[in-house]
Amino acid sequence: MMQSYEERQKVYDRVPENFSQHIRGVDEDYDSVSERRVELPAGYHQAWTNALGEYIVSESADFNPTISSNQNWRKVERR
Repeated sequence: MMQSYEERQKVYDRVPENFSQHIRGVDEDYDSVSERRVELPAGYHQAWTNALGEYIVSESADFNPTISSNQNWRKVERR
C-alpha cells in the first residue's frame, strides 16, 4: 500500500510541474556536461551544450554544431 501511495504522489507532483512548463513554453532536458536538469525553449527537435554552459537549440535533426565550431558540443538529452 505504501508503494502505491508513493507512486500516486509522484504523479500528483508532476502534474503542476508539467503545467507550469507548458505555460512558460519550456521543456525539461538533462545536461550531461553539468549533470543537471535544465529548462530550454519548447518546440525544438534537439539541443546541444558545451563546457561553458552555453546552449544551442535546433529544429533540424541533421544539425551538429561541432562540425562548424572549434568547441566540443554534446547533445542534451530530452526528458
